[in-house]
Amino acid sequence: MKEERLYYVDWLRVLVILSLIPYHAALTYTEIGSTYVKTTIYDSRVLPFLAIKSPLASFFMVLLFFLSGVAAYYSFRRRGRTDYLKERITKIGIPFLLGTAFLCPVQAYFKARYEGYSGTIIQFIPEFFSSQFVHYLAYAHLWFLLYLFIYTLISVRLFAKWIGDETKLQKISSYLSSNNKIFIPILGLVVAEILLRPFFLGQQNFVLDWANNIVYFSVFIFGFIFASDASLQQRIFRLSGTSQLIFFILMFLNIAIEYLHMTAASKYLLPIWILTKGIYECSAVIFFITLGKKFLNRASPILSYLNQTSFTCYIVHFIPISFLSYYLASKDIHIYVKYLIVVVLSYAFIWLISEGNRRLKPVLASSFGKQKSMKL
Repeated sequence: MKEERLYYVDWLRVLVILSLIPYHAALTYTEIGSTYVKTTIYDSRVLPFLAIKSPLASFFMVLLFFLSGVAAYYSFRRRGRTDYLKERITKIGIPFLLGTAFLCPVQAYFKARYEGYSGTIIQFIPEFFSSQFVHYLAYAHLWFLLYLFIYTLISVRLFAKWIGDETKLQKISSYLSSNNKIFIPILGLVVAEILLRPFFLGQQNFVLDWANNIVYFSVFIFGFIFASDASLQQRIFRLSGTSQLIFFILMFLNIAIEYLHMTAASKYLLPIWILTKGIYECSAVIFFITLGKKFLNRASPILSYLNQTSFTCYIVHFIPISFLSYYLASKDIHIYVKYLIVVVLSYAFIWLISEGNRRLKPVLASSFGKQKSMKL
C-alpha cells in the first residue's frame, strides 16, 4: 500500500504546542495547575480562564503522546532502530537536559522574585538546584520530553520487532479494526483512569505518576499501531459523530467541575471527574484526529513554517509567560487585559526567537563551511 503522509498529524501537533501559551497563561488565575506566578481568582471572573484551561488540561497531552506514537512509526521505518535512537537522543534527550539546566532556572527565578526573593539570577541558580527544586516546578513543562524519551527506550525493541516483521503489527491492527474490538483499548484506558487516578492525581515526577504513565504510554503505543494501517484509521474515524457529542458534553462538565471546586467545594466533584476523564480523553483524541483528517490533511507553507518553529515555541514559551506574569502582577490593570498582554507578547517573543534562529542557522552553517574549507 502506498503510504500517504498524514499532514493533519503535523497540524494537530503544532496547534497543540501553540495552545500552550494561552493555556499556561490562564493557569495564573486558576487554582488547579502549576505555573510560576499565581494570582488565583475565586469568583465568576475566573470562568473565561477555566474555559481555556479545563478543556485542554484533561486531554491535550494525551493527544500529543498519541501523535508522538504516529510520528514514531514513520521515523522508525525511515531510519531504522539505531538511527531512530540517535535522533531521539538528539531531539528529545539533549534538549531536556539543556532546558532543565539553563532555561528552567530562568523561569523559576520569576517565581522566586514574586515570592520575595531579592538575589540575582546567578545567586538563585544554587537555590533552584537545592531541596527547593520541586517547589520551583523542577523541569516544569519539559516533563513531556522526559516521559517521551523513557517511553522511547522502553518501546524500541517492540517497535523493532513490529517493523522487522510487519505481519505481527498487521495482525494487531486487523484485530482492532474488526467488529467492535476498537473499544478494547478505549475501555482499557477508561478503566486505567478509574482504578489509578484516585491514587495518582498527576504528580509529574515519573516515579509517582502511574496513572499518567499507563495512559500516556498506552496512547503512544496505540499511535504507532494506528499509523500502520489505513483500515484501523477508518474504523476510528467512523466513531467521529459519537465522540464529538461526548467531547462537548464532557468539556462543559469539566469547566463546571473546576468552577465548583474553586467556589463551592463538594465531595462528589473528584469522583465525577475521575469517572469521566478516560471517556473525555478518548472522545477528544478521536474527535480532533477526525477533524484534522477532514480539514487539515494538506501541506502548506504555513505548516512548513510552523513545523520549523513549533519546537522552539515549546521549549522557551514559559520564559515570556513567567516574566510578563510577574511584571504585571502588581499593576493596576484589568485581569483580562493582563492576560491578553501576556499571550500576545509571548507569541511575539517566540516569533522573534524563531526568526532569529531560522535566519542565523544558514549564516553559521556557511561560516563553518568556509572555516572547514580553509583548514582543508
